[in-house]
Amino acid sequence: MTVVDPVCKMKLDEKDARFKSEYKGKMYYFCALSDKKKFDENPEKYIKS
Repeated sequence: MTVVDPVCKMKLDEKDARFKSEYKGKMYYFCALSDKKKFDENPEKYIKS
């Protein structure tokens, strides 16, 4: 399944994503550790409600 990194908007395959975080019961996937760290510091900045 294709997922989108919420920080840089890069599309990646869910099973190939090395970095992930769970927030409010939903899993988010990242192409880079730096994107995961940015998301973890302020998830609401990257989530569109």
